[in-house]
Amino acid sequence: MRPPTADLSSASTLRHCDLLEPLSDGQIAELAARAETRTLAEGQTLFEQNAEARELFVVMSGRLAVRLATPGGHVIEVFDAGQYRLSGWSALVAPHAYIADAEAIEDTTVLVISAADAEEVFLREPAAGYAVMKKLAGTISTRLRDIKEELIELAGA
Repeated sequence: MRPPTADLSSASTLRHCDLLEPLSDGQIAELAARAETRTLAEGQTLFEQNAEARELFVVMSGRLAVRLATPGGHVIEVFDAGQYRLSGWSALVAPHAYIADAEAIEDTTVLVISAADAEEVFLREPAAGYAVMKKLAGTISTRLRDIKEELIELAGA
């Protein structure tokens, strides 16, 4: 993970996002030009579990808590997303539904990228797009393992 910085430009934020590291400077610039910013107050929800996923988010400043609600009423802390962390990857993969809630745990600004824009940029340079999706698959695998361990712990409680 790269160290936090005070440079909050869209291009800088995207360039520092580990998941987007394979993208060229041109691809980063294009995504930055298409992105918008959204500000959340502490406690405000960015997206809800099971909602249709059309956007992905990179934290410019602040922090998000991503939490998964189980059918039994338990809440699993999936991860905290600080500066440069991507959240909402569900927008890039079928069935395009967020698998958890994301809530600002402090005042937070995120860069919002439509999944359609991201896919269009990835398809123009397929090798870089493939590398991003491969990194995403690794992230999903790690989070799935972590969630499985939490569920096993809950079942034993």
